[in-house]
Amino acid sequence: MAGDDLGTSLLECDGLSKIVCDEFKQRRKYVLADMLLGAPRHDRLRRHERFALRGFSVRVKGGENIVVLGLSGAGKSTVARLVTQMSRPDAGSVGVHGRVGLVFNGKLGMNPFLTADEYVRLAAAIHGAERDVADTCCDEALELTGLTSRRHAPLVDLPRGDVRYLSLAVSLVVPQDLRVFDDLPRLGHDAVGSRVAARIGEIFARGSNLILSSTTAGLPSTVSHAIILHEGETLYQGLAETVVPIYDHFTGRMERIRRADEARHSEETPPRGVPDETDTEGDAGPVLVDVQSPAELIMRAVRRLDPSHIGSLAEDQVAQMWASDQPIILGPFLADVALELLYWRPFVAWMRATFGPRRAPVIAVSRGRVGEWYAGLASDYVDLCDLLPFDIVHTRNLDRIREGGTSKQTVISDFERDLLDLVTKHSGTANAAVLHPSVLFRVCSKIWRGVVPGHWLSEHARYERFSVTPDPTPMAEAAEPYVAASFWFSACFPDTTLQRRVVHEVLAELSQRAHVVVVDAGGFPGVPDGIPNGGRIRVLAAAQVDDQLRAQATVIAGARAFVGTFGGLSLMAPFYNVPTCLLFGAEAGLFPQHAAVSREVAAAMPGLPFELTNTSDFDPAHLRAWVDPLLS
Repeated sequence: MAGDDLGTSLLECDGLSKIVCDEFKQRRKYVLADMLLGAPRHDRLRRHERFALRGFSVRVKGGENIVVLGLSGAGKSTVARLVTQMSRPDAGSVGVHGRVGLVFNGKLGMNPFLTADEYVRLAAAIHGAERDVADTCCDEALELTGLTSRRHAPLVDLPRGDVRYLSLAVSLVVPQDLRVFDDLPRLGHDAVGSRVAARIGEIFARGSNLILSSTTAGLPSTVSHAIILHEGETLYQGLAETVVPIYDHFTGRMERIRRADEARHSEETPPRGVPDETDTEGDAGPVLVDVQSPAELIMRAVRRLDPSHIGSLAEDQVAQMWASDQPIILGPFLADVALELLYWRPFVAWMRATFGPRRAPVIAVSRGRVGEWYAGLASDYVDLCDLLPFDIVHTRNLDRIREGGTSKQTVISDFERDLLDLVTKHSGTANAAVLHPSVLFRVCSKIWRGVVPGHWLSEHARYERFSVTPDPTPMAEAAEPYVAASFWFSACFPDTTLQRRVVHEVLAELSQRAHVVVVDAGGFPGVPDGIPNGGRIRVLAAAQVDDQLRAQATVIAGARAFVGTFGGLSLMAPFYNVPTCLLFGAEAGLFPQHAAVSREVAAAMPGLPFELTNTSDFDPAHLRAWVDPLLS
């Protein structure tokens, strides 16, 4: 069966819409007119018509449980009829791969004068049971409902309670690739109800189900994706761990609105709002709040989520954006290069690996001419210096950091808004959605404060070797293999006598064994005097130019090894699969968190030598033993 292959696409619904007419006589006229004139249905409504479903999309893969939550009248049964092709959509498409079966509480085809055996055979045929399995399905349904010994008794002679699950049981035993549950079955605590519940649990455990439900009670624990549907419109979608509490809050508010509406009609003077049972003012009783639209209630529920759900909200935002037909702009990225390498670029790689390729463009925006970092992840790359002169970009970014108090992009600054306007004009994507780094850094800030578990990052990152390596021809004059090095003072590498001595010893040892190219990051006074390097140490001076990052990456990518201060541009080396030895003097600031991620990056690169050493433990002999095999 198609559903046996996990990950195989079983159902693809795109932009489904269904128009209904609530007035019978008018509906009959429309049907006759459409049949005779063959008039195509457009995205318009005639008198007495409404959208039972509008622009609905869902995908189900083998092994997945997808849930659609909605109150009565949301359009769930319309979805079920369209998916099972009992009804045709007025717009959109339904793609089904394999056999699809409908599970619902109704008594499908039940005639009281049929015997139990005759009925289950009829029901199994209606559900599409093949001849070779029909007998087995009938026996299984009768056994599940405890009617095996009474299979030849007419239904009319059987107690009503004994046949209440018979139709449901048949829908559960007929083999299907995908099952569509039109609401969760209401089961009792009797023996038959318990057996049917166990069978449903087995089906949920296998997956490959589209579950349409008005309640979150009874949902399986393994739900890949959830959607909130209301009056035919999709209000929210994402992971179950965020959608379920949002829906519960939403239904609670809608129930209070319903009660207030009933009270308003029973009173002469209607209240001006709806009682909010979560807010009170002293002893004055419930506070009346303004009635909000369903969409506003959903957004309020999102804002009320516990901060620990911020990671799921970030994933939901990515999923919704990736599923749209809009172009996506990733960026602009302006923060420290270490944050781009350790967090942002791996997060982009996770998006691509998780949600797959897109038909619409994905445009990565960064600086430093590092488009090769996004090769295979984005369909296009825009460098900020394609939009503005370098000095303007540099100056305005410094202003952004001063105004925000951090280089991290936790909000979208005015400068970034201006850049995004320029990107849309440059790429011709005026309707593009923006996935800003703040989506990730808001989660990171919670992780660094201990609110969100640290494993979230590794679960939402793909650490991959850069697929394109910069051309190392600028270093062609180095006749022998060289080692790249870079040092600068920082919180985790303070300007002390010990750090300076270690740098002196590192460069002295390396220059005795190979050419050394020092990538000057601008925070160190240069090559220490007194190193007898025999002209084997060259310095690539820091330069405020638009391709500085690419120039530094070129040197690092072409080296046999890299030795330097932990952080910043040093973290390029593992991504180019260059053996790396990083030094630190103090575990200051976010060093422990960044160091842990750096080790994960190195572990993801096959066979990459990687060391992280405290300068207080530095041993020149160990450095010699580490670098010599890399140069041989």
